[in-house]
Amino acid sequence: MSNELTTLRRETTGLKMFPLFTLAGWSLIGFAILIKAAFLAPSGAIYWGENSKAIRDSAAAGTILLDQLAALAWWPRLLEPLIFLGIAAFIVGIALQFSAIPGILDRRMMGLKKALPLMGRRS
Repeated sequence: MSNELTTLRRETTGLKMFPLFTLAGWSLIGFAILIKAAFLAPSGAIYWGENSKAIRDSAAAGTILLDQLAALAWWPRLLEPLIFLGIAAFIVGIALQFSAIPGILDRRMMGLKKALPLMGRRS
């Protein structure tokens, strides 16, 4: 394999890797949104909507109300790093895609420079 092909493969590795990072980012963000919509929204509606403040404040230890409150406090703290990681993975995917552009443009410019002297000649 020629040195030129090895350089081209190294320069375009970002084009092969960026779909993985962007998909991973969207998957993590989508998972967090799904958990919030499917679990936290109904649980919060039940906890705050169906129970008065007096019932929530007087809940004894070990009751379902305190379990719901614990889940409503714990899940957002778990999902926040997942959302951050998803956004970071998405941005890395975009950066990988953009990092391959200069190498591709350099290759095209070299091809254009080789073809340009031939374009101006008349037979």
